[in-house]
Amino acid sequence: MIGKTLAIAMGLVCGALLSQGPEFVQQYSQRLGGRLDELRGFVERFDRDAAAAGLNRLSALAEYQENSSNFVSARGRDAADTILRFERYEAHRNALREAAPFSRLWVFARDADGEIAAATAEDYQPAVPVTLEGLAHAGAGFGIGALITGLFARMLRKRRERKIIITG
Repeated sequence: MIGKTLAIAMGLVCGALLSQGPEFVQQYSQRLGGRLDELRGFVERFDRDAAAAGLNRLSALAEYQENSSNFVSARGRDAADTILRFERYEAHRNALREAAPFSRLWVFARDADGEIAAATAEDYQPAVPVTLEGLAHAGAGFGIGALITGLFARMLRKRRERKIIITG
């Protein structure tokens, strides 16, 4: 009886924890979108300025690298890094958007940006799952927690029974 109660309790805890996965990814996606909006402005201005000078993005970056001024070449490296970060974030956001609801958590885990994920975790607000995806994750978490706890309780019970037979 205690084993079943413990299995149900652990199932509820694991279900509640796993149900937060889709919500965390949703809050992460919002933060990622904000970063993209900020970087998009820089990239668009850079491309516009390059075009006004008769250059494309790559040739404009090359001009920075060819400049003998340490300051100008450092600015060019910074611009190139910013553009690469924008492209990486945009690809990640598109992968999250295109992922099937039940695979979104795995796409996040595979490609998450550590800085954005840490900032999301710092401000994370748990939410009650009301989407099918959140409820499915809650059910999976409940099943996993209850199964593991039930198996553990069963092993302890068999060990105890064996000990009683041996000493009895």
